[in-house]
Amino acid sequence: MNLIYQIIIRLYGAIIYIGSPFSLKARQWLNGRKNLEDYLPDGTTENIIWFHCASLGEYMQAKPLIEALKERHTEHKILLTFFSPSGYLNAGKNEHVDYKAYMPLDTPANAQSFLERTKPKIAIFIKSELWPNFFKKLHHNSIPTYVVSAIFKPQHYLFKFYGKWHLGILKDVSHFFVQDEESKTLLNKKGIYQVTVSGDNRYDKVFEDSIHSKEIPYINSFKGSHLLIVAGSTYKIDSKMLINISNRMPEVKFILAPHEIGLCDDLKKYGLLYSQANKDNVKNHSILIIDSIGILSQLYQYANLSYIGGAFGKGLHNILEAIAFGSYVFFGPKFHKYEEAKEAIGAGIAQSIKNEYELETAIKQLIDQRSQSKNDALAFISEKKGANKMIINAINDAI
Repeated sequence: MNLIYQIIIRLYGAIIYIGSPFSLKARQWLNGRKNLEDYLPDGTTENIIWFHCASLGEYMQAKPLIEALKERHTEHKILLTFFSPSGYLNAGKNEHVDYKAYMPLDTPANAQSFLERTKPKIAIFIKSELWPNFFKKLHHNSIPTYVVSAIFKPQHYLFKFYGKWHLGILKDVSHFFVQDEESKTLLNKKGIYQVTVSGDNRYDKVFEDSIHSKEIPYINSFKGSHLLIVAGSTYKIDSKMLINISNRMPEVKFILAPHEIGLCDDLKKYGLLYSQANKDNVKNHSILIIDSIGILSQLYQYANLSYIGGAFGKGLHNILEAIAFGSYVFFGPKFHKYEEAKEAIGAGIAQSIKNEYELETAIKQLIDQRSQSKNDALAFISEKKGANKMIINAINDAI
């Protein structure tokens, strides 16, 4: 199986190369890895703490850990790597990150070269980044390696007969911090006992963001005395439903923040683009369309209710940012892979809807229950936070 993996990983690189003339993401993936050494620190002269994330979502989980470790170990440098261009290009600047780079393709030679250059004192992989060649080389170089906020299900390939070889490599990981008891049980059954149930550290991140909220210009003027629904990471199907509902509920105001900025061009005929808003004209519209990047998480502080997109398509986006501000949330039917969504429904602070009629009915029912929903949502986040402190205290001793 190991040989098959080595063939597959090289085929993966070849496919990206062949597809690069036709795919912007493939070109970004390749171009970002050219002259990679120029972006990497010299581990012989600096003490490196290495964080690796697949993409932007994993980075948001890593961010509070990065900040906490940097504050405790000011003499160390933080190296942050990404696998996906969407993470690397959209992560933005972080004063606690000293070096940012792409992770090279997971071949033995690449892993060896990368570690010889950077010589990290510790390596921290977020969630599902379990690259076997890198893990083997980290172990051979006696570099403490942690997997944080991991979650495993019985159907994961690691627990199939063809994943056994990879599972053997993971036995050398210094420690796993997993999100739930099921993940711990699955690893324990396979002889991996260095496991702690820490929960999902995204709860810590959204809690911190909520207590350090930043005012977003014009939103209070737009909202006025109206009920406000903030719809984040929406697609065409989500946006169409909400616009139709807005036409039938003029007493409610809507903010639409599309997942792709390009969708704003299609939506601008239904409302006001945020880039064109001012304190006067914003009052005269029922729909505000966010064509700016980086403010969505803070928009939820103004929401009475929130809608989160993605669950009519490939996958639900982040619901915790809205819940952290005390907002009840709605989302589509494809949420079952997301533990936080199932738990939020169980806690009575979220609802899955199948169509426009269900969404409109649910909004009308929730209008009079907002105060209780807010208290329940805040309590939900408060009870779930705490993973970061547990993880930091454990990792801190290895540095």
